[in-house]
Amino acid sequence: MSRGILSLLIVLTVLLSPGFFNGCEKAPQEPPQVIGERELYTFSPDQQYIVGNPEPFSLSPSTSLKDALDSLGKHLAETYFKERYTDGPTDIHFEVVRIDEIPTPSRPLRIATVNILDPNKDAVSYFFQGSGGGQTTFYMLAATFMQPHLSPPLLDGLVLLYNGEVLPELDHINITGILIPRLVQHAVKRAIHGTKR
Repeated sequence: MSRGILSLLIVLTVLLSPGFFNGCEKAPQEPPQVIGERELYTFSPDQQYIVGNPEPFSLSPSTSLKDALDSLGKHLAETYFKERYTDGPTDIHFEVVRIDEIPTPSRPLRIATVNILDPNKDAVSYFFQGSGGGQTTFYMLAATFMQPHLSPPLLDGLVLLYNGEVLPELDHINITGILIPRLVQHAVKRAIHGTKR
């Protein structure tokens, strides 16, 4: 593991540890960072490559990063998580809890914490079950929120919560901790560039 990644993980562990912000006064909010000109995509599950069928997802360049993540989460809730593996509609939706920026000499690194709100526990019962289903769900979440085909990606890291708690350990995939774009970058680039040929 390189020193840079190890340093990033140490800083994030401190930032995300319970009680770190309890005694801190709230700093004045800076203007939200806008996404700028970005070629965002949404995806569908693909049996061969896990993610496929990339569709352009247009947002104004002046859209804030939080609003962009909210829109991408809403799209996931209305498509992939709507009723895929259940008999009826789910009530799964997403809440962007926070976006942290870590300053670096080249650019700030952005790590978002996103809460999967699932009152009926459909995600754990259906979407994360089995190696194929769990892997597909992991890729759908990571690809959609981080947009790893971009340089730099929309997010440099993603922390997923489940109903406000750290996700439980799952048999087939590990989605606890900080997910990074590199984990799904190859599959996403293959999906996008395979369709442009």
